[in-house]
Amino acid sequence: MTAPSVFRIADIQDRIDNLPENGTYIKPFVTTAISESMAGGINCLNKISVPWDLTCDEMIYCLEGTFRLVVEEISYELNPGDLMYVPKDNHVKYECDDKCVIFYTAYPVDWKQRAGITHVPGIDSDEMPAPYEQK
Repeated sequence: MTAPSVFRIADIQDRIDNLPENGTYIKPFVTTAISESMAGGINCLNKISVPWDLTCDEMIYCLEGTFRLVVEEISYELNPGDLMYVPKDNHVKYECDDKCVIFYTAYPVDWKQRAGITHVPGIDSDEMPAPYEQK
């Protein structure tokens, strides 16, 4: 049996506290390194709008601040304690007017590799998985 993994926000608190305006920081805690099915982590945003083509299913839980997801000109606002499901194949914008912190889960775990994505705004380059080799 595989043991549970514990992740602590305290380990990234300095990055969250010092995130500049118009910035985003994503810490992918659950990746293909430890899971065969789902991904997850923390995303901190500060007075920013990040457009994105969603290639995976996502669940988003707001931890701090007010988070807004815009889909087809409709805004969905989350406050601390609110949760939402976002199906794949949506063009979205992750937004906030002040600083916010969200927890996300994504399925499948290897959505970046499947879509050939090599850069995600807010994820440090050393946290990005290697792309799948072309056959």
